[in-house]
Amino acid sequence: MHTRNLTIAVAITGLASMAHAAENTVATFDGGSNDGFSGNALFEPTGGNPGGVARTVGQIEFPSLRTGGVGEPANAGFLGDYSGFSDVVFSVDVKTNSLTDFIGNQTFRPIGVTLFNSDIVGIDGPAGVYFQLGTLSVFDNPEWTTLSVTLPDPSSATTPAGWIGFGSTNLMTFEPELPAGATFADILANVTEFQISGAVPGFFFGPAFADYSIDNISVTVPAPAGVGVLALGVLGASRRRR
Repeated sequence: MHTRNLTIAVAITGLASMAHAAENTVATFDGGSNDGFSGNALFEPTGGNPGGVARTVGQIEFPSLRTGGVGEPANAGFLGDYSGFSDVVFSVDVKTNSLTDFIGNQTFRPIGVTLFNSDIVGIDGPAGVYFQLGTLSVFDNPEWTTLSVTLPDPSSATTPAGWIGFGSTNLMTFEPELPAGATFADILANVTEFQISGAVPGFFFGPAFADYSIDNISVTVPAPAGVGVLALGVLGASRRRR
């Protein structure tokens, strides 16, 4: 694995040649590094797809890996302002060895992407949006499987199909929603915390006994022409596997 820091200086000097290049930030966990993430996993140097891995063994309620939480590690490549881009791709590799309920039956847990903007707070806490990428289970991903979603327009005021806004609860339907006055675009304009999580807004989960692995958490942002390349500096440093 090789790493490269994307700085504004690099963006300026490479503006002409990189105007249409895509930038890819990947948490590979190689060498057992946490790559700026924390959560209910151990970061191991082997067993990944390939190389290092974030492995969870033991009792959980749902998968949880995060970066940028208050007082926690932060990988700047997953945080910042996404509003200047289109067709943003979020991706993760998963592998489930076992996931059982309290009587030993194989079960499942959702897994998805959560984006928080902690500057927007509703009656339930910090606001954000969630998209379920799939489920963890021995039936769905007994071998390494890539789950992903493409977000066509992060500047959309309307929450896209499949995404769930949260931070407040609708008092008529009791479903989660964004706080009054907040839009999907507001969240994506300032992502302060990024998660790979099974905490689906509005749902609760009991304990499960897990042995699963997560690798290659990534975000790909195609750079638009002109000033879009400079905006990549806001999204921070990229880690790439070659």
